[in-house]
Amino acid sequence: MNLSGKYKTLAESGFVLSAALTTAVIAISFAAIFIRLSEAPSMTIAFYRLFFSLLILAPNLVLQGKDLRFLKTSDLLGMATSGLFLAGHFYLWISSLEFAPVAVSVVLVSVHPLIVALAGHFLLSDRIPRGFFISITLVLIGTAAIAAESISGFAEGSTELKGALMALGGACMMAGYLLVGRRLRQTLSTTIYASGTYGFAALLLGIASALTGIPLTGYPRIEYLLFVALAIIPTLLGHTVFNWALKKVRAALVSLLYLGEPLGATLLAFIILRELPTPFQAIGGIIILFGLYLVIKPKGT
Repeated sequence: MNLSGKYKTLAESGFVLSAALTTAVIAISFAAIFIRLSEAPSMTIAFYRLFFSLLILAPNLVLQGKDLRFLKTSDLLGMATSGLFLAGHFYLWISSLEFAPVAVSVVLVSVHPLIVALAGHFLLSDRIPRGFFISITLVLIGTAAIAAESISGFAEGSTELKGALMALGGACMMAGYLLVGRRLRQTLSTTIYASGTYGFAALLLGIASALTGIPLTGYPRIEYLLFVALAIIPTLLGHTVFNWALKKVRAALVSLLYLGEPLGATLLAFIILRELPTPFQAIGGIIILFGLYLVIKPKGT
């Protein structure tokens, strides 16, 4: 056996995995930037991000068409519920970026692991992770620090608190999406589950747009390019790569890598939007990220 060739292959495989995960962290960090650059309504942005993501998945879905015949009513209801949560997550989080700085929004929407842990304990009898109560205390302290300036000026018409609350609402919706998805993924393939969820979410957002009179057409070409970029970069190159990596690395590591999004988005917001968090927001964000790390860190670290 050529041992040097074997080790070379392993090294190359490790390099590819590291490069893919690094790319994914950078990719998801662009989501908030693309959203801030768009001038379209939040509901329109949410709809097209899901719609174009569904189009990207369509070829794989066609290849798995024979499996669609075995879908049960419970599967369809589950994907509809998952889609409802995902639509709510995208709408609330995207809306939050209209009112709150990028750093505040992406940090607060990232607290969903705590909500999943708490809901999983009461609804699914999951074990509470070690360090949970310390973590939730730190997150509450960090959230209070971030909201301090907004609360002080809220009576005068400040909108940052509204953005912060929307981001937290988006985190709750993401938690529901993950909890429902965990059950469905036991029997459904990634392509079928994602396509069904994206499809139902896009349908719900499309209906909501029609009922509220928010147009889905008539925007400048640059807006549609931003919608496509949202589907390809943070969704395909970001979240999809993380899903692919779950077969190769521990889920705890993938969860940990998601903490790179607030840091990456904050850096990109400074470079592209010239937007920096205030001292209170920066301190609060660091406290929250450390609190989340205590919950999702790999065992033994």
